[in-house]
Amino acid sequence: MGYNDRNYAQQGFQYGQAPQGYSQPQGYAPQYGDGQPVDLYNSPYAGDLGDAAVLAFTKRVYAYFSAALATATVACLGGMYTVNSLMAAGQKGMVTTLAIGSLIGFFVSYLIVVFMRKNHSPLKVALLFVFASCAGFMTTPLVGAFVNAGMGMTVVAAFGITAVTFFGLTVYTLTTGRDFRNLGGMLMIGLLVLIGVAVMSMFMPATSGLHTLVVIGGIVIFIGFILFDTSMVTRNYFHSNDAVGAAIQLFYDFFALFRYILLLLGDRR
Repeated sequence: MGYNDRNYAQQGFQYGQAPQGYSQPQGYAPQYGDGQPVDLYNSPYAGDLGDAAVLAFTKRVYAYFSAALATATVACLGGMYTVNSLMAAGQKGMVTTLAIGSLIGFFVSYLIVVFMRKNHSPLKVALLFVFASCAGFMTTPLVGAFVNAGMGMTVVAAFGITAVTFFGLTVYTLTTGRDFRNLGGMLMIGLLVLIGVAVMSMFMPATSGLHTLVVIGGIVIFIGFILFDTSMVTRNYFHSNDAVGAAIQLFYDFFALFRYILLLLGDRR
């Protein structure tokens, strides 16, 4: 039974009325089996993976996410080799240039993907991999520091913990249908506070307690973002048919959580 064949109206489901003056945009992408566009304001859909269209979209999102994660891993390993080679050759300036370039590429590609009006295009997909590559290269100094200190297994452990946490939260959210989108405002406030504390710590005497507080706060916040963005996948992103946008948000959550967990494990050593 397809989505539009289900008699939701008789079951009392209602999203609310469309705002005055609202009209469905032309060329709106998400459609169900009968080819009819989704009405975001009147649709009763609540993230049911039992719908074939929703399941197919979700698989596409996590395929993009997996590919981005593999790209970042390769970029990190390649970055370590490149940095070591350049440092051995005495080309510190080139290392600095690559670091600045990856930072710019990271933020520019992310912002373009997030704000691009097209829901799907070859450029948007390419920018996802640019973002993942820059993220991987940006992780090179942190990972390299652990490896050079003989703590390579700590990196592996951090990645494993991050993967298990991400996978567990994803499965829980998708299979139970819990909607964590109401966490959005709280998470943004928490993130701003975290950034503010991190900036303040740059002008204050360094203390291990403050550093640990920031790291633990980052872990908690990005666990919340995983729940939030996973809920968005089968709802907002599905309605807008934006698989790349969903994948880049999930990858960012994974990337940030990995860094914080790695820092926490490093502090414990």
